[in-house]
Amino acid sequence: MIDGFKGVIDFYVWCGIPCARTWPRPPSEPRSKAVKEQWPVFKAAANTWHLVSPVVQQAYRDMAAGTNMTAKDIYTRGFINGTLRYYMPVDDYEETTA
Repeated sequence: MIDGFKGVIDFYVWCGIPCARTWPRPPSEPRSKAVKEQWPVFKAAANTWHLVSPVVQQAYRDMAAGTNMTAKDIYTRGFINGTLRYYMPVDDYEETTA
Protein backbone atom coordinates (compact mmCIF):
# COMPACT_ATOMS: atom_id res chain seq x y z
CA MET A 1 0.00 0.00 0.00
CA ILE A 2 2.77 2.45 0.96
CA ASP A 3 4.61 1.78 -2.33
CA GLY A 4 1.56 3.17 -4.15
CA PHE A 5 2.31 6.61 -2.69
CA LYS A 6 5.91 6.71 -3.98
CA GLY A 7 6.55 10.13 -5.47
CA VAL A 8 3.61 11.65 -3.57
CA ILE A 9 4.06 10.89 0.15
CA ASP A 10 7.36 10.05 1.85
CA PHE A 11 6.99 7.66 4.80
CA TYR A 12 9.90 7.38 7.25
CA VAL A 13 10.75 6.82 10.90
CA TRP A 14 12.34 9.63 12.93
CA CYS A 15 13.50 8.91 16.50
CA GLY A 16 11.22 5.87 16.54
CA ILE A 17 8.19 7.89 15.43
CA PRO A 18 6.49 6.91 12.14
CA CYS A 19 6.16 10.05 9.98
CA ALA A 20 4.79 11.08 6.59
CA ARG A 21 5.48 14.19 4.54
CA THR A 22 5.03 15.38 1.00
CA TRP A 23 7.56 13.85 -1.35
CA PRO A 24 10.74 15.99 -1.46
CA ARG A 25 11.14 17.99 -4.67
CA PRO A 26 14.28 19.39 -6.19
CA PRO A 27 14.75 23.13 -5.71
CA SER A 28 13.17 25.34 -8.33
CA GLU A 29 16.30 27.50 -8.62
CA PRO A 30 19.85 26.40 -9.46
CA ARG A 31 22.09 25.51 -6.52
CA SER A 32 24.39 28.26 -5.27
CA LYS A 33 28.11 28.27 -6.02
CA ALA A 34 28.88 27.56 -2.35
CA VAL A 35 26.65 24.46 -2.38
CA LYS A 36 28.20 23.19 -5.62
CA GLU A 37 31.70 23.62 -4.18
CA GLN A 38 30.82 21.18 -1.37
CA TRP A 39 29.78 18.36 -3.72
CA PRO A 40 33.29 16.92 -4.31
CA VAL A 41 33.80 16.53 -0.56
CA PHE A 42 30.52 14.66 -0.14
CA LYS A 43 31.34 12.53 -3.19
CA ALA A 44 34.74 11.60 -1.77
CA ALA A 45 33.23 10.64 1.58
CA ALA A 46 30.51 8.54 -0.05
CA ASN A 47 32.93 6.83 -2.43
CA THR A 48 35.57 5.98 0.18
CA TRP A 49 33.43 4.60 3.02
CA HIS A 50 33.65 1.09 1.58
CA LEU A 51 37.47 1.37 1.56
CA VAL A 52 37.62 1.87 5.32
CA SER A 53 38.63 -1.31 7.16
CA PRO A 54 35.91 -3.21 9.01
CA VAL A 55 37.69 -2.50 12.30
CA VAL A 56 37.60 1.25 11.71
CA GLN A 57 33.98 1.09 10.48
CA GLN A 58 33.10 -0.66 13.75
CA ALA A 59 34.84 2.14 15.66
CA TYR A 60 32.61 4.65 13.83
CA ARG A 61 29.55 2.53 14.72
CA ASP A 62 30.64 2.56 18.36
CA MET A 63 30.99 6.37 18.25
CA ALA A 64 27.51 6.64 16.72
CA ALA A 65 25.89 4.39 19.31
CA GLY A 66 23.39 6.29 21.41
CA THR A 67 23.29 9.26 19.01
CA ASN A 68 20.98 10.18 16.16
CA MET A 69 23.87 9.79 13.72
CA THR A 70 25.07 6.79 11.73
CA ALA A 71 28.69 5.68 11.46
CA LYS A 72 28.78 7.05 7.91
CA ASP A 73 27.40 10.41 9.13
CA ILE A 74 30.35 10.76 11.52
CA TYR A 75 32.79 9.68 8.80
CA THR A 76 31.31 12.23 6.37
CA ARG A 77 31.45 14.96 9.03
CA GLY A 78 35.19 14.30 9.31
CA PHE A 79 35.59 15.07 5.62
CA ILE A 80 33.51 18.23 5.85
CA ASN A 81 35.25 19.74 8.88
CA GLY A 82 38.69 18.67 7.67
CA THR A 83 39.51 16.13 10.39
CA LEU A 84 40.18 13.40 7.81
CA ARG A 85 42.09 15.60 5.36
CA TYR A 86 45.34 14.71 7.10
CA TYR A 87 44.76 11.05 6.31
CA MET A 88 43.08 11.10 2.90
CA PRO A 89 42.96 14.49 1.18
CA VAL A 90 40.20 14.83 -1.41
CA ASP A 91 42.83 15.73 -4.05
CA ASP A 92 44.67 12.45 -3.46
CA TYR A 93 41.40 10.52 -3.72
CA GLU A 94 40.65 12.12 -7.10
CA GLU A 95 44.11 11.11 -8.39
CA THR A 96 43.74 7.48 -7.34
CA THR A 97 40.33 7.05 -8.98
CA ALA A 98 41.13 8.70 -12.32
